[in-house]
Amino acid sequence: MDSSTILIAGAGIGGLAAALSCQKIGRKVRIFERAPELGEIGAGIMLTPNAVRCLEYLGLGDTLQVAAIEPTDSIYRRYNTAEVMMRAGVKDTMRDKYGAAYYLIHRADLHSLLLRAVLANDPNAISPGFRVVDLIQSGASVDIYFENEGSASGDLLIGCDGIHSDVRSSLFGPSEPQYTGQSAWRGMVPADDLPDTVIEPGMTSWIGEDKHIIQYPVRQGKLINYVAIVVLEEWAEEGWNRPAPIDEVVTSFSDWHHDVKKLLASTPADNCYKWGLFVRDPLKTWTVGRATLLGDAAHPTLPFAAQGSAMAIEDAIVLGRALAENENVESALKVYEGTRLSRTAWLVEHARQATKLYQRVHGDKSKERAASVDEIYSYDAVQCPLGVS
Repeated sequence: MDSSTILIAGAGIGGLAAALSCQKIGRKVRIFERAPELGEIGAGIMLTPNAVRCLEYLGLGDTLQVAAIEPTDSIYRRYNTAEVMMRAGVKDTMRDKYGAAYYLIHRADLHSLLLRAVLANDPNAISPGFRVVDLIQSGASVDIYFENEGSASGDLLIGCDGIHSDVRSSLFGPSEPQYTGQSAWRGMVPADDLPDTVIEPGMTSWIGEDKHIIQYPVRQGKLINYVAIVVLEEWAEEGWNRPAPIDEVVTSFSDWHHDVKKLLASTPADNCYKWGLFVRDPLKTWTVGRATLLGDAAHPTLPFAAQGSAMAIEDAIVLGRALAENENVESALKVYEGTRLSRTAWLVEHARQATKLYQRVHGDKSKERAASVDEIYSYDAVQCPLGVS
């Protein structure tokens, strides 16, 4: 393998965005994915303007517009009466204010758009079934080693292998996550026969005390994606692919409005998952020599601000720009990290505090929402100064 190749561990949304960003500046990439087959789980993603701006920069604007939904409004409803607590316009207003749209998309559809774009540049860019478990740096290269034996060498390594990152462990040692006291269910429900409050073409947040549900349409409104989050003292394993019985989530929201209970009860039996929400303290550095981290491997983020994928996509753009402007790899990675550390650390903490917006019935939700989104959505990874901490 050419030593100037950029090695990427992980072919999720962050890894593919990083690959595309590097390809955009003319660099060769090799992506190694631990899963034997490429694909994404059945979940939705809110693509806020800061993420959409990045995806448009990568050349995905037209395909994204076709695959995604632009919601009309963001709506907050009281958990037991469905009373509208807040309604804010989204369609067109986001582009007018922030220069990019706000989209709702099936996670698998976004993954497919990124995957096709990467493979269009290089059909041999991705190798599934290769888990990167160790690395050694020497001179001007990085050698990575796979679980199923074998190795590869490249100019630098980007660890995009998620919250259980082996690359992070290799660089900084193992770390223990802390359970937040909250757990979540997610599901994808066919829109047929669901109530009007559930299928309207916007994003709806059902607000309760120590509980909330966010639901929105994907796939041209044919499916409704939801995430239902509750305070639970019980420990739950980290990760978000554990199947859960439907009656468990329905029982947890038994005193909620009948429309939202109808949504939960309509979840297909094989499409309900539960996971515990865990946090890790932000790392003070992501980089060692010619190896660095990106996305959840560097700064796992709670889902309350809908920014997990957005932060990985922002990382990818800044990393590509830093590599384009700095011939020395180690200098480029320092610029990348310096540009992103404070932004991501702030966002991680902001997401931790967002329960005050979503899990408290009282308060001025319009004011709270405005305060929570402006700094997030206005960030421009395409044009921000590089190297600013």
